[in-house]
Amino acid sequence: MAAPLILIIEDDARIGGLVSEVLREAGYASALSPNVNTAREAAVAGMRPAAIISDLLVEGAEDPATLARDIDAIFPGVPLTLMTGVPPKRRAHLGVTHDRILEKPFELEALLQAVEAMLSQLTPE
Repeated sequence: MAAPLILIIEDDARIGGLVSEVLREAGYASALSPNVNTAREAAVAGMRPAAIISDLLVEGAEDPATLARDIDAIFPGVPLTLMTGVPPKRRAHLGVTHDRILEKPFELEALLQAVEAMLSQLTPE
């Protein structure tokens, strides 16, 4: 059985690389996209991730309030966790209502728990 593929959408190569490495060490497959546009290109090319972790403020999204909707339009039904250093009050002001947020800086265990939570909501095929 293949390891679940986790797509990471992150424009900071250091953060994206670290998240990718942690996921691989935990037994997941990972793919890194620096923005929403390259994620869209990957979808067109046939990529089907099991889950997605995206930075909240990433290039190619209409705005932070619609990022989750934008990603869902590219990968319908794929669970998403947003990671951000934007404080909750500022996120509310921006109109961000997504309920799965990983606050930066985060513990690596919190990252793995977020992935496990997303994968647990998938229905077996």
